[in-house]
Amino acid sequence: MKRCFLSLMLAAAALLPVAGTAADAPEKRRDQLLDNLPNWLNAEPFGPEYAAALKRGDRAEALRLVAGYYRRKPENPYLAGLAQKGYDAERARRAVRGEVTVVNVPYAFPDGRIDFRFDATAARPPQNHEWLWQLNRMWFWNDMAADYYRKKDEACARAFNRQVRDWILQVPAPAADDNGDRPGSAWRSIEAGIRLGKPWPLAFEVFRNSPEVPDETLLLMVASMHQQAQHLMRHGSATRPNRFMGNWIAMEMSGVYAFASFFPEFREAAAMRREAMNIITDALRRQLLPDGWQNELSPDYHAVVFNNNTTVWHIARQYGRLGELPQDFLPLLEKAAEAYLAMAAPGLTQPRTNDCYTLRTKSVLLPASQLFPHRQDFRWAATGRAEGTPPAGGTASRYLPWSGFAVMRSDWGPEAAYLCFDVGPLGRAHEHQDKLNINLYKGSEELIFDDGGGQYDRSPHYFHARSGAGHNTLLVDGLAQFRREPKTAEAPVEAGWISNERFDYAAADYRDGFGPEEAKFAVHRREVLFAKPDFFCVADTVNSRDGRAHDYELLFQLDTLKLKPVDELPGAVISDFGRNYDILIVPLYPEGLEVSRVSGQKEPRLAGWYAGRNDRNLHPATTLSMTARRRKEFRFATLLFPLKSGGAKPQVTRLEDGRCRVVFNGRSVTFDPGQLRNGVAAR
Repeated sequence: MKRCFLSLMLAAAALLPVAGTAADAPEKRRDQLLDNLPNWLNAEPFGPEYAAALKRGDRAEALRLVAGYYRRKPENPYLAGLAQKGYDAERARRAVRGEVTVVNVPYAFPDGRIDFRFDATAARPPQNHEWLWQLNRMWFWNDMAADYYRKKDEACARAFNRQVRDWILQVPAPAADDNGDRPGSAWRSIEAGIRLGKPWPLAFEVFRNSPEVPDETLLLMVASMHQQAQHLMRHGSATRPNRFMGNWIAMEMSGVYAFASFFPEFREAAAMRREAMNIITDALRRQLLPDGWQNELSPDYHAVVFNNNTTVWHIARQYGRLGELPQDFLPLLEKAAEAYLAMAAPGLTQPRTNDCYTLRTKSVLLPASQLFPHRQDFRWAATGRAEGTPPAGGTASRYLPWSGFAVMRSDWGPEAAYLCFDVGPLGRAHEHQDKLNINLYKGSEELIFDDGGGQYDRSPHYFHARSGAGHNTLLVDGLAQFRREPKTAEAPVEAGWISNERFDYAAADYRDGFGPEEAKFAVHRREVLFAKPDFFCVADTVNSRDGRAHDYELLFQLDTLKLKPVDELPGAVISDFGRNYDILIVPLYPEGLEVSRVSGQKEPRLAGWYAGRNDRNLHPATTLSMTARRRKEFRFATLLFPLKSGGAKPQVTRLEDGRCRVVFNGRSVTFDPGQLRNGVAAR
């Protein structure tokens, strides 16, 4: 940071309340904020009457003029646009009544008065600290503001007034040397950034017009927003080791940038705005891999980084400050949008890699289509294929060599077959033990799942979902893969990638440890062949490294409790999802394999669970297991057929020369399971 900006921050910090003193009493906290507000503001915007009131020491008159200024300010086009977008009217009504749902856990506050220091999961294990943290993001204020913007229901304004005053007067800022990043704190840095990025300025913009929101509330709001921005500049991710490595910095600095742009009357606003823009752009440069993927390797956090940077661009445009943005700002965002589109599943959602829930591809591609109107492929994804054109160039499949995602798809249509094969590093954060994992879709339906890791509740299911045992990987002697590095790749990941009109192919090894002791007693090599457009062959070769025989257990995760054997295909099973498509799983070498399936198992280890987050809740699923016992080497070869429910099954024949013939959907395909790289021959 520049010396002048640091000086401003240190001087302002001296005016902040100190936690644990008598100043924490609500009435004293109110007085302290109101007393300090004139010190934080430039006098010029408020006119000569304001300057005169300050000179004669008439604080009450000065604050009245400040409140009047903010009530009379012209409508903010950016914030008014947010208020006019779609919203959840029922969620707004529930919030007015003091009823909220956070991380899928609903809670009705007994007296209808939201206590922002309360954790509804504390008495209902497993405790999830995210409940209190995310309550303090006030997302429901977006709905309340949008509802009031349309209906001018003063009951909504009265509820908002009560809630914001309760927060400001009952949830004190941490001391100047306290970053607030701990369980039970409403001042974790990302919450402060999220609040400033939308809920607080949007609510201020809308409710400043209500007679039920008094001047004092408006004054306390602007003072508190300034205080939150100061907190972020002192304690945000940019002040910490590895400061540019995570998505937090994007939320923090877009919030600071938003506040400093919407409230330029503050003395530090211009310096804050410039510093926030520099920090967020530098972080974007460091976080985006050369293939465009954000280094946490999660579609969720990729979208967080993209959209918070996009917020900065939109606000800069409104205020005529696009020239302040670095020249590489938009090219970086365009590259990030391309990577998101490359990963899109046929239903135009994202596969759940690392910590993630179900993200619609348009969460990135809709804003990207606005930033880059010349990109017809972005428009195509943003409009659900209604406008624009699908991505061009080569086949519909894509390989992202730095993030290590091999995306195999039959075409760009809504009923395509799709498989995502993860051959890359762990990711900078939110990592799962999932190298060589696959997840498979047909159309909008996920047939072999990666659930994205569940809630952040530190429960056994959370740890299971992030482990190799919760993915479509392989266990050795009952132990799942466990690696600590690499977080990111130092060079493009070699996967032997081939993509042409007839087939896709990729392969990679897992050479790290298994189990908590990270025992390196086996090497797992996985090859995936996509015989376009109909089916996949997954070949898993396991070799002992210690000269001993081991049990090798191949896992497939299916979100159904209904699997049944297929008599004409030894060892094969077929799902019954009750939807448009099912998955037929056929082991080519069933001899000596133990095939089993479990659902909702807790002992001796967790298996057969879907640990949902945000869009889904925890529920029993099925883990299909194929085990080869006491072997030094073994090669699994498994055919995966997405089938129309109730449709005809394939004919699978092992030929004498070791090859395999599949007759399916009116064509015959021959390939060698031992030489998948050679592809397929079809007629």
